[in-house]
Amino acid sequence: MVQKRICIIDDDPIYQLVTKKLIEKTSLFNDSKSFVNGSEALSYFENTGDIPDIILLDIEMPEMDGWDFLNQLLLIEKNFDKEATIYIASSSIAFEDKMKAKNYPCVKDFLSKPMNIEKLKTIAAEL
Repeated sequence: MVQKRICIIDDDPIYQLVTKKLIEKTSLFNDSKSFVNGSEALSYFENTGDIPDIILLDIEMPEMDGWDFLNQLLLIEKNFDKEATIYIASSSIAFEDKMKAKNYPCVKDFLSKPMNIEKLKTIAAEL
């Protein structure tokens, strides 16, 4: 069985908790990590050389938002042996955000919160 690893980057502890429980419930991913902002995640990826298969990325976060995270990731992604597939998971319904996400080749889709089991199954199937 292929190892599938997922990461949540979101400053909302309740969303993180609920999403982690859904991830565990599906048994579709072997490992999950979570970070409260983009800079924390980037530090981890750079220091460990370890990048997950899937990243669920929030846009609105303190310290480093989702857009800044994407810009920084583009600068360092060549250091990793694979690319992460990123899903923006946001409560934003702004058309501008959805259009902006299309500018990043690593962003697979723009998902509305909250996450559910069907969305996770779709994400896992697309790997």
